[in-house]
Amino acid sequence: MCQKDGALNSDRGAGTVLVIAVIGLSVAVFGVGQIAAQNLSLQTRIQSIADAAALTADDALRGLISGYPCEVAKEIAIQNMANLVECRIVGLDAFIGVEAKGVGIVLNARARAGPSN
Repeated sequence: MCQKDGALNSDRGAGTVLVIAVIGLSVAVFGVGQIAAQNLSLQTRIQSIADAAALTADDALRGLISGYPCEVAKEIAIQNMANLVECRIVGLDAFIGVEAKGVGIVLNARARAGPSN
């Protein structure tokens, strides 16, 4: 026995569509949250790389290690899978900028190392 008159007005199956939509939305929100968390974690890592490169460049500048400041800073960045985009030596200060590709964006960090004022 099929009822043809009210078949289009039936609510039968609407719950299934709603559950599928809710699951799809949950997966999308989870994915966006994971991308944001990964980029935040990578930003912290990039800042640490910039700090280490600046300290190493300052050590080279003061003669504590051998090499030219910008070259040793570049080595530190490359070893940590980042790119050195800025290296300036001003007096006894080393200014370093590094970047790395995150998920969908390029992350940047800057650091300065030198004697305290």
